[in-house]
Amino acid sequence: MSIRMQDLILPALAAGAAVAVLRSRGTETAKGQRGRLRELAWFLALLLIFTCVLSSLYPLFARNNMQWWALIIPLAALIVLVVRPLAAQRIVPVALILYGLFGFVVARDYVGGGMNTYGLTMVGNPDVEADFVLPQAYAFLLLGSWLLWRSERGSPRLSRLLGRVADLQPRGQLLALLLLPTVIVAAAFATPILWLGAGAGLLWTPLLLAGAVVVLRKRPELAARAATAGVLGLGLTGLALAAWAGGGGFEFARTGYGGILYGALIVSTQHTVDAAGIEGLALLGLGAWLAPQTFPQVRQLLGMVPDSELLVRLQRLTESRAVAVDTASADLRRLERDLHDGAQARLVALGMNLRAAERLIPTSPDAALALVAEARETSARALTELRELVRGVHPPVLADRGLADAVKALALDSPLHVQTEIDLPGRLPAPVETACYFAVAELLTNAAKHSGARDARITMSHADRVLRIEVTDFGLGGADPALGSGLVGVEKRLATFDGILAVSSPVGGPTMVVMEVPCALSSPKTSSC
Repeated sequence: MSIRMQDLILPALAAGAAVAVLRSRGTETAKGQRGRLRELAWFLALLLIFTCVLSSLYPLFARNNMQWWALIIPLAALIVLVVRPLAAQRIVPVALILYGLFGFVVARDYVGGGMNTYGLTMVGNPDVEADFVLPQAYAFLLLGSWLLWRSERGSPRLSRLLGRVADLQPRGQLLALLLLPTVIVAAAFATPILWLGAGAGLLWTPLLLAGAVVVLRKRPELAARAATAGVLGLGLTGLALAAWAGGGGFEFARTGYGGILYGALIVSTQHTVDAAGIEGLALLGLGAWLAPQTFPQVRQLLGMVPDSELLVRLQRLTESRAVAVDTASADLRRLERDLHDGAQARLVALGMNLRAAERLIPTSPDAALALVAEARETSARALTELRELVRGVHPPVLADRGLADAVKALALDSPLHVQTEIDLPGRLPAPVETACYFAVAELLTNAAKHSGARDARITMSHADRVLRIEVTDFGLGGADPALGSGLVGVEKRLATFDGILAVSSPVGGPTMVVMEVPCALSSPKTSSC
């Protein structure tokens, strides 16, 4: 009895689902129920996307007598789940993006025959069902991009890829990144044969995307303006399609079967022509909303108030300056109190003991010697307290050897076992080094007192004019800045330098605190490491 390939696909998929469930149940108990459910969701998402890919490609394998090659797809998912389950979180976003791009190929070449399904709908019938191909393609692209952004957000790798875009506020980043979907929509409309096509398309597609990425990295403000102009142009194009696609004196680029790829539509019938007009009006409205935000000239022409993002930034800097002044005043008062109650009191006692010893020397030399010995101990304690005060104001190792060595010294003095991964190729401005040093010291103190952890890790790097510090403790978790913990003080300290602080502390741990401070390296470091 011969075994058909179809008889093996379902068992392979079922085995993948079983492995996914077992993998999620077999993870560490420290992750908790929520963590296991999250891992299970990633595993099942990997299996689902591989199933969609198999469903779309199987007719192509069957037509070329390559059915057995289709078995590689579920087997690949099964191998990932068995060998590298953690890779599912990285594979799913990339697979969604690639499957979304494949939707353009389906819309161009396989609507009307050659393929049965794409995503959740049939595409073999070039009618209403085919209208869902491009909306799903954009949905897969957006979902994959969002998952990739969320998983890589704040990482040095993503910062290096985005260039200057990473230095913008979230709103500015969104306006600049709008260039990519605009380029994709315009390319699919203007060059449907070349976009993601064979032959010359293999050169045209990467060149177009690479050019958009270069503009994003080097000139994010230009990218935002180009995206706005592109959205307006696509909106006018939709109105032109509604007027002339039925045969009115203007010819548009079409696919092999006569369709026009416009945004989320395959324009081939009267109802899609009407929908193109509606989509064009929507894009025109979006472009009109974006224009004042990306073109200052438009804001001035319309007499609009200054950019709200600049106002928010100004308000934040004003508040952080006030916090800095209050913090400095509080530090001065604390220093004055410590000097008055500590070293100053001991020095007064030292003077009194010496005067008493001076009077006792002629009559009672032994008592005078005892007072001198006591005075010597008092002076030693006063000197120790003065050194501690100086270290609290500005540690000598920080001034002499920089932030990297100062943090390593903190790690050695901590009661926790702290692992450090520090890559600073130069010195930072002194105020930034001081603020970051005391922020790390506060986080290590909190971890030692409240987390119940034995181990911690500090990573520090500088890229694209941003200092990034991660302090992770492997304790009980559950830290919440909103409850008035020391994290609030750390956040205010960093806000003085326009820095940000993010906390991830699920119940059961670990607790990760990420700090980012925009700054430049001022001079080569002098440490020996």
